[in-house]
Order: sequence, then structure tokens, then C-alpha cells
Amino acid sequence: MINKTIGILMPGDMGHGCGKAFIDNNFKVVSCLNGRSDRTQRLARAAGIINLQTIENVIESADIILSILPPESALKQSKIVNDIILKVKKNITYVDCNAISPKTAKLIDESISSEFCNFIDAGIIGLNPIVENGNTRLYVSGPNTNPIKVLHGKGFIIKDLGKEIGKASAMKMIYASATKGTFALHAAVLTAAHKLNLSSDYFEELEYSKPDMLKAMQKMVPRIPLDAARWEGEMFEIAETFSDAGVTPKFHQGSAEIMSLANKTPIANETRETVDVNRSLIQALDMYVDALKK
Repeated sequence: MINKTIGILMPGDMGHGCGKAFIDNNFKVVSCLNGRSDRTQRLARAAGIINLQTIENVIESADIILSILPPESALKQSKIVNDIILKVKKNITYVDCNAISPKTAKLIDESISSEFCNFIDAGIIGLNPIVENGNTRLYVSGPNTNPIKVLHGKGFIIKDLGKEIGKASAMKMIYASATKGTFALHAAVLTAAHKLNLSSDYFEELEYSKPDMLKAMQKMVPRIPLDAARWEGEMFEIAETFSDAGVTPKFHQGSAEIMSLANKTPIANETRETVDVNRSLIQALDMYVDALKK
């Protein structure tokens, strides 16, 4: 028996993993892949996601739409979807799963017609459901979060934070502020150390006094460029969240600059499938320092 139809806009690394998990749990998953990269189309096909060619077709077919894309595109996407909803007069649930600030989540809520659309604010924490074996957490908030709960235990662990739009996005921002903010700090520290010809001495000290920190640096700093373009926008959303809470936004404004730097390295041209897994931390830092010169 096929459950509800889930539309995913747009199925990149996270979205295709969600789609595969939903399909494995007897949901039909559809998307619009026109104009998307070869990698996105390949991942979507491998997951079994059906390409309906246009966003209009996705909306007409789906019961629930999940928006999963770079945060700077979230508001524009919601306006496009809303125009189509008003045109076809389709009752639908629209779930914004993007890494956005509570303020942006509220702007998206205002951009969506409440006459036809039930808007749910959401934040994904964890890797995609394939990697997480179905344990990816989806925090949700909004007046009516019940429709998305059909996915609980079927790709997501749904965690309901109540009726306030922006609460789920705030949770995502707080979580990512520590994880990705720490990645950025580590990259900044190591790039400075490398530029000052202190790498070997610094590594030796960390091996002695903070071995766990060194392991974290070795694991993540060479991989930051794979996601840096998307994470740069996320850092600005976090900065806005902190500022609205009365906390300095400067940590994450600086983190955005580090993401921009990482995006200038050759590693940024690789993907999670093609990344050189044998690249050393020193080799990666050579690239970060070279990017400084640009």
C-alpha cells in the first residue's frame, strides 16, 4: 500500500536521502529536477524519486511538500510555491526544512496562503536518513504539525516544539551554531597556524594536551569546502538569530567568512562522492592558505 505523496524541493544530498527513506517506507516521492545539476539528478534517480518536470506538477501531485535547499533561496521558493497554490487552489502542507533564522521562518509563513496551505516550520538535525539509518531528527513547530507526523519512524524522528512558527528554526540555528561554528573556528585556527609556520608544533601540542580536538580537526577541516557554499548562508542566518536574541552575531559573521574562504579552495569543486579521502590535513591547509592569497 502506498502512503501519501511527498514532494521534495530540491533533492540534493539531504533531500535524496530523505526521499530514499520515504520510498523504502511505501511513500511516493516526487520532485522537479529540470535545471538541476547532473549530480542532483543522478542522486534522485538512484533514490527512486519521480521527476515530474515542473514545480506545478509536484504541487498538484503531492500531499506534503518539503523544502530542502540553500537557506538564501528559502523565501523565494516559498513565494513561487504560494503563487502556484493560489492558481490551482490546492490544499497542501508546506514544510520548510531549511537552515533559516526564526525571522526568516516567519517571513515564509507570511508569504504562504493560509487559505490553502498549512505551513510547518522545521529544522533537520543530523545527516540524511540513509546515513543515519532513519534516526535523522526533524524538529517541527506550527499551529498544525500533525500532517508531517506520518513520517515519524519512517525516515525521520519527529520532535514537536509546539505551535510557535520559528521555534523549530531556532532549534536548528542553535544546534548548527555550535557544530558548524566550531568547524569554522577550527579551520580559522589551523589556517592561521599554518600561515605562521606553526602547524607541526601546534599539532604536537594538541596531540599531548587535546587529542580529541585534533582528531575533530583532522576529520572535518579538509571536508568543510564540500558544503561551504551552503554553510556560508547558514552562518548569516545564525548571526541574525543571535542578534535578535540580543547575543553578539560576530562569531558567526566571522564563521561565514571562513566558509567563503573554504569555498575558494580546490576541494570545493569535489563532492562527497569524489572527495579525495587520502588528502592529509596539511595538504588541505596548504589550499586554505593559498585561498587567502586570492
